[in-house]
Amino acid sequence: MNYKNIIKQVLQCYFIGIAVLLVALLFVSWVLSIYVDGIQGLLTARGIRWMCSNIVPNFAAVSLAKRLMEMMALSVLLESGIFHTLRGHISLKQKRALQMTGIFTLMVVGVFSLLLLLPKAVLLSAFGTFHNSAFSKGLYGLLLCLAMFVGNIYGYTSGKFLRLYDFVHAHVSLFSSVGNYFVLLFMASQLIGCLEFTGILTLMDDSDMLIFVLKGLLYNIPLLLYVLLLL
Repeated sequence: MNYKNIIKQVLQCYFIGIAVLLVALLFVSWVLSIYVDGIQGLLTARGIRWMCSNIVPNFAAVSLAKRLMEMMALSVLLESGIFHTLRGHISLKQKRALQMTGIFTLMVVGVFSLLLLLPKAVLLSAFGTFHNSAFSKGLYGLLLCLAMFVGNIYGYTSGKFLRLYDFVHAHVSLFSSVGNYFVLLFMASQLIGCLEFTGILTLMDDSDMLIFVLKGLLYNIPLLLYVLLLL
């Protein structure tokens, strides 16, 4: 069994596991709401009203813009073929493309370094600190844009992207391949929303950390698994 078949089975387990947890949560929350103060039951009148009115808000709570940017960055990197250079035995054209990409990337990093290190750096906070600065607030987005920049430069210099259509298509080619991810994301968002509503996680020591970990497991890892299927 190759790794792609293993990944497909893991993703199937994600779908089944989330569905099972959602159904189990209906009954567990109802029982706990009877015996434990502060727990909201999903099968109570209030819980049923909440579920019916929060299907869209639960999904809207997921940072879809962040997910879309991540997929755009991964898409252009995959389409550019830059990951293939990690396997070794690259051609002279690919070596030159890597060199050019490295030079342009260093130039971009250098510009941002100057905007952070020069006197009265515009990307620092009003107090001249990195904390709460424009750079720190937008760091993740900037990293995603840098990834797209690297993919576009390598794709152009290696001859993979020649027309405007090639550049545009490269940013969205991944979307059709990971369409199932959005179904999983929808189910996961309902599970997270229900867990937060019931208050079950507050019975544990650090509910905020648990929610953070769950979001990572249910939102980010499946996307990485779908991308691995394309490598």
